[in-house]
Amino acid sequence: MHQVSRRGWLAATATALTGGAGCLGLGGSDEPVTVGSLLPLSGEGTLATFASHHERAIDAAVADVNAAGGIHGRTVVHQPADTAADPETAADAYQSLVDDGAVAIVGAVLSSVTTSLADRPAEDGVLMLSPSSTSPSLASAGRTDDAKFFGRTCPNDRQQAAAMAKILDDARYADADDATVLYVDDAFGGALVEGLESATDTTVRATVPFAPSDPSPETRVSAALSGDPDAVVFVGTPGPSAAVLDELVSADYDGDVVVSAGMSVDATDDDYAGVYTPSVASARTVGTQRLQRELSDLQPLMAYTTNAYDAAMLAALAGERADDVSSTAIAQSLRAVAGGTGHSVSVGQFDRASTLFDAGREVNYRGASGGVDLQPNLEPLSSYLVERVQSGSVQTLELLQRSYFGGDGE
Repeated sequence: MHQVSRRGWLAATATALTGGAGCLGLGGSDEPVTVGSLLPLSGEGTLATFASHHERAIDAAVADVNAAGGIHGRTVVHQPADTAADPETAADAYQSLVDDGAVAIVGAVLSSVTTSLADRPAEDGVLMLSPSSTSPSLASAGRTDDAKFFGRTCPNDRQQAAAMAKILDDARYADADDATVLYVDDAFGGALVEGLESATDTTVRATVPFAPSDPSPETRVSAALSGDPDAVVFVGTPGPSAAVLDELVSADYDGDVVVSAGMSVDATDDDYAGVYTPSVASARTVGTQRLQRELSDLQPLMAYTTNAYDAAMLAALAGERADDVSSTAIAQSLRAVAGGTGHSVSVGQFDRASTLFDAGREVNYRGASGGVDLQPNLEPLSSYLVERVQSGSVQTLELLQRSYFGGDGE
């Protein structure tokens, strides 16, 4: 008996439904599939670079999908929208993407912006995948009876809080009896501080908030250093928080400084000597190397750039697996393509995934950022590095495996 492939059956069905009206895509359409992105393209300083790297990574994922024939034969178009790192601007940008029919949106980048949009994906039935919004408050966002319409390819900041607590508490690192926390006063900063206070055995003497782009960082830094704590924890975001961090590391202070992940740490600047930071451990997979070659002119890649590629590719893989290219179908298929089981596919292997789907097989995406095994809340559990600036470079002191955070080891 002749076995009809999944793609062959779907193509025949689409043709029958449309009266044989040519080689149409799934659902009787050959229209392009729009994947949007919400990025702070006009953000300040480092943040703009951060956004441009993300944009290029999404472009690369879309190019890889199109080189393999697109999603169910339909060309994919990337439509970026500028959030300007501002919730009101982001709301307008989000709505423009929804109005233009985006089936998936990569973004937003900053937790404060993403949190302001958190209710919208479920209301609109449009999938949003953030590459870098780590706030714990987003874990339950986007859930409906049909699917979960918000996910992320970066870990929940509960993990970062545990890694920062390890640095504060461990006798090999800061070994602090007390500390103050200097943090950006937004959804990301507040949630990370709350998680850190719950995770650490160190006495948190005070928490000192600062506004993004604070005009007088010296005042906030002075308050954080008051009483000469054993350590100061700095929680900030790239770009707007840079001036406050520069003020902190240049201050006359002999204690330890622990800086949140994603901030640019200038290892060649003597002021940063001795600074600790946790960072998500890149598995340095074949996929990582492939993306680095594709984006060789951007080296080194900004934090979470690999996660941006993975978000776009996951949406495309889920669309290819699904019976139709809709947000609901894509959202329902996400864990099936990144749940830890199936044939491995990676960066630039959309054609391999399509072939496997045609044969009735499942795939497991191992991406540019490493394994992206999505948990029920559509977020990964990652390994972390404990790092410190020493001898003019950022050096790794310890790898905290997934098992440290309650997951399976890698």
